[in-house]
Amino acid sequence: RLQVPAPVEKDHFCPSYLRNSQMYDTLMQMGRWFGYRRGYIDLCRLWLPEEAEGWYAHITESIEELRDDLRQMEQVGATPREFGLKVRSHPSSLIVTARNKMGTGKRQVVAVGLANRFIETATLLWDEESVATNRRAAARLVKALCAIEKCPKDGERINGGRLVRLVPASKIIQFLNGFENHPLSMTTDTEPVKKYIEEYGSNELSHWDVLFVGLKKRSDRTLVDNSLGFSLNCQRRAPGKQSVKNSTLLVSNKQRVASRGVEKIGLSKKQRADAEREYREENKKQNGTVNYPDLAYRKKRTHPLLLVHLLAIGEENENLSDKKPVVAWSMSFPNFQKEEKRVEYFVNTTWFRENYNDEDEEEVSGDEY
Repeated sequence: RLQVPAPVEKDHFCPSYLRNSQMYDTLMQMGRWFGYRRGYIDLCRLWLPEEAEGWYAHITESIEELRDDLRQMEQVGATPREFGLKVRSHPSSLIVTARNKMGTGKRQVVAVGLANRFIETATLLWDEESVATNRRAAARLVKALCAIEKCPKDGERINGGRLVRLVPASKIIQFLNGFENHPLSMTTDTEPVKKYIEEYGSNELSHWDVLFVGLKKRSDRTLVDNSLGFSLNCQRRAPGKQSVKNSTLLVSNKQRVASRGVEKIGLSKKQRADAEREYREENKKQNGTVNYPDLAYRKKRTHPLLLVHLLAIGEENENLSDKKPVVAWSMSFPNFQKEEKRVEYFVNTTWFRENYNDEDEEEVSGDEY
């Protein structure tokens, strides 16, 4: 029987976790080491790199999505063979390999479903020409929206951003046509994403909500951008440690562009309340303080959401007020009423092995589930 240990210095109960694996199953096995037992939370603190924290946030979302798929399968009385569960086809930015570094790797086609998914350009081209090209793509999107009397400057103010509703899918495709995607950001490859939007353009993806993301507060260190015809306080993001100046920008060590909770944007108060109530019921959560995942809100979306981010890139305490913004984008796709057709990505064997566990991965010792 466990005994409560005598008080000791907190540092004795602060393990550091430095395992460098981006495989879903390996990370999930490692996660077993750090479960809290009731009454012992104050005795355990875990220190890990920001990058690894981002990986765990990602696989936590993947698990939530799988559980949601399992609930849907149960509701319709289907089997896994009939339902087509998808755990590793979830679009992510964890492991991707540039196609120009494939070596002898064999190109393969991976079919990925985007329904009820969130994708973002967490890896960006960082050379001056590409950054300028993507700023022009954002400016052309604003011009195209104004041409159909949906100017963002007149849109809804959401915190420090501007929201425009019911934007035709053709304008989203036009934006993607002008955006230069980084080859390492495999699941935001513009060609398959455009093809996917076109496939559903007359149905579930015919009209979009578009949010130009901005911060509500500003300081003398904030980058304020006016290039789109309205003022935006740009989001601050630090370059990830593997970023290469004038080449590749990894958006923070967590490889995340959007902030938590952004997928509730565009939902009515009732939709948000329903999403939160259903999440509490499904996960047996009590009323009170609950951290609702974006997946809970995504399930209530009736229109897809495009987020256009103008990022101020620099270190935490750096004055970024004189920088030029780097444009990134995110997309939140709703569930579809009809059967989904998956979008195809060309990947190499390294990407396939890392994301689909095609080859044996070393096992972490410990009890079996």
